Amino acid sequence: MLQLFCDDLFTFHTELKKVVVSITKASYDIFPKGTMVRKDEIQKCVIAKATKLLKTSDYLCIPDSSNGKWKNFVLQALRDGCKFYYGNSKKALKNTDEFQHAIPVNGLLLVGAMTKGILTGFCETGTDKVPDLSADKCRADFNSLQRSVDTLLENPDHHAELKEMLEQWAMIGAGDLDFNKGNMGGSDMEDVNIIL
Repeated sequence: MLQLFCDDLFTFHTELKKVVVSITKASYDIFPKGTMVRKDEIQKCVIAKATKLLKTSDYLCIPDSSNGKWKNFVLQALRDGCKFYYGNSKKALKNTDEFQHAIPVNGLLLVGAMTKGILTGFCETGTDKVPDLSADKCRADFNSLQRSVDTLLENPDHHAELKEMLEQWAMIGAGDLDFNKGNMGGSDMEDVNIIL
């Protein structure tokens, strides 16, 4: 896997960014659908929605309706972003040992960090202009998210739940399961906090 990244890290980053930008625009309902005509109203709406997603970390987690607790990383957007690793591109990681049975936690964190960077860009500009995601910015978001996930993984129940979910996502990505079957449902330690 390391060789794959080193061969052309820029291409990998660019391809993943395109996928995550598209998914973020479609999944989080940030952009109004033709009801507003003034550019400044649209920008205010985009900024408000993106800011709320970042402040509440709703881009990472959803409430579990069964008992009112939050479920981490189960959003369709994150699942769809992780499907990138199982695509047909030259940079797909589906054939590496690390991705055969489960998506590595770092793979999930990378999609989450990119999503946060994209939402931050939408929040800053109020437009659908694709934000510049520098490696340093992604690394900072990744590291912040990783600290929260490390805390989450200290809890055996949450650890097992996340491991099982990443195994299911790998099977889905590899084509062994239907993506829409089952219910998989992910706030502010530097804008990223996993709710325990």
